Amino acid sequence: MHTPRDTATPLKTFSRYLLKAHLGPLVFGFALILFILVIDVVLQLMDQVLSKGLSPEEAGRLFFYNLAWIIALAVPMAVLIAVLMAFGRLAADNEIMAAKACGVGFLHILRPLLGAAAVLTLLMIWFNDQVLPDWNYEARTILSNLKRRKAALVLKEKEGVFIHKLSNYSLLIRQVDEQTNRLHGITLYDGSRPGPPATLHAAAGELKIFGNGGYIRLALYDGEYNQIEADDPERLARGSFGRQIVHIEDKGRAFTNYRSAYRSDREMSIAAMYQAVREKKRERRRTQEHIDSTVQAFITAIDTYPAPAADTLAADSTTIAKAQHLHREIERKRRFISTRNKGINELRVEIHKKFSIPFACLVFVLVGAPLGALIRQRGSAVSVGVSLVFFLSYWIFLIGGEQLADRGFISPALAMWSPNLVFGLLGAYLIHTVALDRPLLGRRRQILTARIT
Repeated sequence: MHTPRDTATPLKTFSRYLLKAHLGPLVFGFALILFILVIDVVLQLMDQVLSKGLSPEEAGRLFFYNLAWIIALAVPMAVLIAVLMAFGRLAADNEIMAAKACGVGFLHILRPLLGAAAVLTLLMIWFNDQVLPDWNYEARTILSNLKRRKAALVLKEKEGVFIHKLSNYSLLIRQVDEQTNRLHGITLYDGSRPGPPATLHAAAGELKIFGNGGYIRLALYDGEYNQIEADDPERLARGSFGRQIVHIEDKGRAFTNYRSAYRSDREMSIAAMYQAVREKKRERRRTQEHIDSTVQAFITAIDTYPAPAADTLAADSTTIAKAQHLHREIERKRRFISTRNKGINELRVEIHKKFSIPFACLVFVLVGAPLGALIRQRGSAVSVGVSLVFFLSYWIFLIGGEQLADRGFISPALAMWSPNLVFGLLGAYLIHTVALDRPLLGRRRQILTARIT
């Protein structure tokens, strides 16, 4: 007679064997998905390096920070591939059938996998909350500074305004041609030498930035300069030039290495997003209260306003003008409330997404294990193909739900959790099918076979 302890030992051994059987496919699936997603990032970085002046060091940093979102997507996909491959091999070798013959049900087989998937889910929730936002922020900062180093883009924002942050120089550019990166109408005050500053005027010029934004090379064309002589303030030295190069140290970082305090919803932790939601709700409530009080005050003023005489058209015109102004003010505040509602929905979507995507690790175990047992294929090609189809379907659900939730058509919770719900129900059906030893769509096969024969 077997004691409970005698039964527990083989189960533990089988559980360890099952987990080890998934380790290799998990590493393979993760490496495969990582490779596929990294290729796209590498191609984009090559374009940035070749055409937009991204330095190799910055490209390396940008690649590193982009790994965060790649890992967040690759882990659930790798879980699905691993479970399909492992259970396909186990079913092909009749090991699942042997376990059932020993009295181990399919749900018991899934227990260690669900436990491992739960641990992986918690790790990915932490990763999405603590690591992913900061790495997204750093990646955006690098790209923002790259754009700021494109002189035409930066100077277009400062067109017609003096730039005083340059070391010993002040620069005014009246016109920037974004197509050719050419500058027109340049005035430069040069205070780099002892004595009164020199003033340079140029019809055209070009500006390039070097040393990660630390130095600026300004080329001036067809210009003139003038400077008050230090020995005789009443004399003005004048001259002209066809081309002159000026090297300027950008100590004030007027062009690059800017770190914005602003963070988008994908660059915020869960706690920060909850705080942002509370702040937007307060703003929305204050605005609505202001609308209500303003309307009530206007109604009260109308009620207490004395009835005008028949010929007092001016009083009626004043009242109409006030009503029109009130209407415009209310519409403006309603648009503000609508903007806040959209922002709240977007934040809630991101909050739920940080939980729902990691939770897919559990859902994909529920789907992949019975599906692999039903497919009974050893090779990786079938498992990878089926995984891509399932994950693509999952992602379509997720993206579609996100867009609907951002617009307020459905709740953010339903939008982000509906893919897990749908695939979880599918997994429950497949587990029920395997547990009862029923072939997938077996009843339909019987009907079709009967019709053919």
